[in-house]
Amino acid sequence: MLPKLSTVVILLLFTACGKEAFDYSKLEAFNELHESVSKYSASIDSRNINWDSLGTSYRKVISEDMTEAEYFQSLSEILQEFRDPHIWLLTTFDSMYTIDHLGYEKNFDQSIAESYLTEIEIHSNKIRSAFLNDSIGYLFCADFKGDEQSNNEIFKSVFNKFSNTKGLIIDLRVNDGGSVYNAQNLLNKLTNKRLAWHTTQNRTLSGFDDKYKWFIEPDPNIFYSKKVVVLNGRFTVSAGERFAIGAKLLDNLTIIGDTTANTQGSVMGREMLNGWKYTLTFEKCLAPNDINYAGIGIPPDEYIDFDNSISDNKDYILERAIELLK
Repeated sequence: MLPKLSTVVILLLFTACGKEAFDYSKLEAFNELHESVSKYSASIDSRNINWDSLGTSYRKVISEDMTEAEYFQSLSEILQEFRDPHIWLLTTFDSMYTIDHLGYEKNFDQSIAESYLTEIEIHSNKIRSAFLNDSIGYLFCADFKGDEQSNNEIFKSVFNKFSNTKGLIIDLRVNDGGSVYNAQNLLNKLTNKRLAWHTTQNRTLSGFDDKYKWFIEPDPNIFYSKKVVVLNGRFTVSAGERFAIGAKLLDNLTIIGDTTANTQGSVMGREMLNGWKYTLTFEKCLAPNDINYAGIGIPPDEYIDFDNSISDNKDYILERAIELLK
């Protein structure tokens, strides 16, 4: 059985068509959207969504006389019922990203975080490393996107640089996901044991396919055995959340900050009858103890609420991480 696809959105964002290009039935397009989500979404059961009931309720407000903007708003609202950051709705004139409607706040400010750092090295537009207090390593990953081999080479160079540090901080507070293999390669360098990491199952028309088992596999060349503190937040999404599942399994890792976003499975991109694009989570992800964190998020080991995260030009999450590594 082949490994599951990464958590990168499987979607070609080509130009969408709208009513200005052709006439269509808004009700027919809504019904097709509702049916498609029923068939392919892995989130309906895990998030306790009564999708049929919601379809009935929202169907009553759909009118062929609605403007495109009004129609977009109605579809956005029903999709937001999932509270799934993986769900988007894209048109030529507007877009809806569910994460923008969840009331989440970022517990990260790059300029403040970097005020604590020395010898900042930019490895790519999303990966940086640095030192704190000359003895603690700092790795920032804005996402886990990009080529697996290239990212792994970056991770190797970072761990070689940090070989003599007394501890490491991995900052994933705004990591918005990407390839689960990049998350896996990073975890592999933090253990010397093979561990069951999580399982995934794709939604099928008859339910779900067989579980695919993911493992954390020790890197044959690198093992960072010192203490590691992982920084998470509400904008830690998807593959960033799967990293958190793995971090929970490793004795030398501690997660601090906030609970992750709440969506771990891979994403499917689809097209409505009118050409609008949308995404949905088609994959169920279970921790080794069979907990499904979809709709919940992975909690930190030590919670630091938002009001005590960033204030007065200080990053209190980062300062707490430094304390834990002293």
